[in-house]
Amino acid sequence: MNSHVVSVLLVCLTTSLPVTAIGNENGAMRMSQMPEFSDFDKNQDKLISEEEFVQFQKARQELHQSEGRMLKNASRDGMFERIDLDHNKFIDAEEFQSHREMMRKSK
Repeated sequence: MNSHVVSVLLVCLTTSLPVTAIGNENGAMRMSQMPEFSDFDKNQDKLISEEEFVQFQKARQELHQSEGRMLKNASRDGMFERIDLDHNKFIDAEEFQSHREMMRKSK
């Protein structure tokens, strides 16, 4: 009887916790506050194109909205250009990491 009560409590607890799940390139879901480079780089060419960037951001915003969460920075106008430091129309891993560090420091 006690194990049944514990099981029910665990189910209630796990279903009530807010979780952000982001799909990665192999379709697996993972919990994440900040997306990884590979989450954006769908074709795995070690570069994030503007199209990949926009598609990921749109999917992430739709996920947040479906969860009833506030959409932080819903308007991302110019963000790709700010991250693309060398203005070659792609974000590489170094630029991505640089932006991430800047975001951490600003919090």
